[in-house]
Amino acid sequence: MRKAGLWILVLLSALALGVITVALSFPFLTLNDPSGAKVAVVEGWIDRSFMPEVRDLLIEGAYDTIYITGTPRNFSYTLRIGDTVVVDLQRPVTGELVVNTCGALNAGLVVLGDEGVILADSVFGPCVDRRAHIDRPTARLRFTPTHLGVPDPRWELVFLLYAKVDGINVHALQRTVRVHRSSGEVEPGTPSYADASAEALVALGVSWSRIRRLPTVMLGESRTWANAQRFAREAEERSIHRVDVISFGIHARRSRLTYSEACGNGVVVGIRSVEDPELRPGLWWRRPMGWLKVLRELAGVPASYLVGTVQ
Repeated sequence: MRKAGLWILVLLSALALGVITVALSFPFLTLNDPSGAKVAVVEGWIDRSFMPEVRDLLIEGAYDTIYITGTPRNFSYTLRIGDTVVVDLQRPVTGELVVNTCGALNAGLVVLGDEGVILADSVFGPCVDRRAHIDRPTARLRFTPTHLGVPDPRWELVFLLYAKVDGINVHALQRTVRVHRSSGEVEPGTPSYADASAEALVALGVSWSRIRRLPTVMLGESRTWANAQRFAREAEERSIHRVDVISFGIHARRSRLTYSEACGNGVVVGIRSVEDPELRPGLWWRRPMGWLKVLRELAGVPASYLVGTVQ
């Protein structure tokens, strides 16, 4: 009994030590330490809803040049009657086409290839996979909504969640993406998170002339490392020696470590962090999600020191 009690005491002590360690790590992970640079890098994976906060940080830092990194995003678009998403591919493709989509009552979706209709289906109801086979090499795909009635042009009829060919994101296969609107306007697509975040910041008043998009191919398992490597190449080519990375919440310290590792000693990396509303100081520990996020980031910090040698 005495031995069992000792083990219980040891376990409780270890648990208490772990809780204290995680709790004390929060201010360590939440980092704001700008470098005084006039160049900023925005991590494009930051959710669009937080772009107003990103814009405010950009204004506060008075940055001359804003780089936005980002890996390919899902082939995700919302379409009204008369809209068409036109995808020119890097090379002709064949194989299984999977489109996950949903939409309004009486709405449908038609996907056209070089030889005609590849897929045509109703989309009313929850988003589900719809499958077809591309038999002949196709260099262009067109996604167009249909409707059995006469819909209001303002109605959002079809939502595309993703589209893949043989399991590969269509955005990773594209050469160009354009959205042809019923009004006659042609908008650029948003094949990467860099494109989507750039579009969001411009809509909030940031000048296109200050923005440089850096779409990134996802290599390995670390999105941040892939983005950091892409910026490091740009920094070397442009002789950038000082930069501030704009990240999100407690991911900030890991972002700074990763960009510092990728850029090397020749670049001073500062950091600015958009506050995560789920992890407010003094409140995060009251919710299980807060503990999970802190634990995940804490576990990822050592990996940020090693990622350059592993990949």
